[in-house]
Amino acid sequence: MAAAASIIMSGFTGETKVQRRRILLTAAAIAVSALVAPAAATAAQTKPILVADPAGTERDFVRWLSVHDPRPVVRETAQQTLTGGDATTFLAAGYTAAADRAARERAWQLDFADRTAAAYPARTHPWVHVAARRAAAGTDDELAGFAAGGFTAALTQDDAGRPYDDGAGQVTPDDRALVADLGHRDPNLTVRQRAADVRTDAEVAEFLRHGWLSAARLDLDAFRAEYVAGEWAGWDEARYHIGVAVTADRQARQGTAPPIAAVTAWRTVGTRAVKQPAIWTERERYAQGRADTWTRTALTATASPSPLRAALATDAPAVHAGWIAEARHAADQRTWWQTLIRYAQDTATLWTRPGV
Repeated sequence: MAAAASIIMSGFTGETKVQRRRILLTAAAIAVSALVAPAAATAAQTKPILVADPAGTERDFVRWLSVHDPRPVVRETAQQTLTGGDATTFLAAGYTAAADRAARERAWQLDFADRTAAAYPARTHPWVHVAARRAAAGTDDELAGFAAGGFTAALTQDDAGRPYDDGAGQVTPDDRALVADLGHRDPNLTVRQRAADVRTDAEVAEFLRHGWLSAARLDLDAFRAEYVAGEWAGWDEARYHIGVAVTADRQARQGTAPPIAAVTAWRTVGTRAVKQPAIWTERERYAQGRADTWTRTALTATASPSPLRAALATDAPAVHAGWIAEARHAADQRTWWQTLIRYAQDTATLWTRPGV
């Protein structure tokens, strides 16, 4: 390195631009040639699983999708892959195929619910009509449940002549005020939109008995869909750049590639992933905020004398628990990305500290 500095200093005494460029290139070559593989004792200590076990990472990611993807078909296909399939094949083609199948099934189920609601009017088949409308406005799980058995169960009620109470007679001024307030101020988008659409007392009753919880589940599913799409893209990109970095690192250690290639590759891993921790921190904050909202909702529903809020009092804790789980999951994902970034940065740095 001292020789490099000497060459540079002597080169600024009147030589031509071409000569200066040659001198600088010579200095750079000397600097690069000084890079050697980090000693084993100073190598970055804890390898992230994406580095240490790529095949295991693929199975872990399939397992993650089997839990967090909001689409039933995708979760089921991922679970089947874990029990008897190939994770690499699933990630290469199976996931996309499952997502396409989920979209087709949802379209068919939605069409079935809409056609059923039209064919079975509330006047003659109130149970079927309400069940169909709920499914059409509900989550993927609710749609699938209606097609699988919900329609038959509702039709049994209508065929038996069981009266259906729309709950309008039980609505109080406090119920109306609550729904109106939710339509203006609830932090959950779907809940707010559904509440804002309520007009009649029958709609107030339906919202309190069923619509509020269904809208809350839709908001939770939308949150999951957003981060699953983001993580799919981010994980796939990270896997690619890790592969490049590991290969460059190995070749540099073997002397078949310049050390600077390993430095560049590891720095690229860190640079490309650098935004991920902040993204997951924001998701954690958002999920915790929704959990806090549902803590208050559960307490309010439990304290209310309105019979229309009985289901809410029973099921609100589950919605709260769902958001708490999402907040914890977001914290875990932030740590996963931070570990990967730190390893990449440390490994790149060690390549630039020969003899340490």
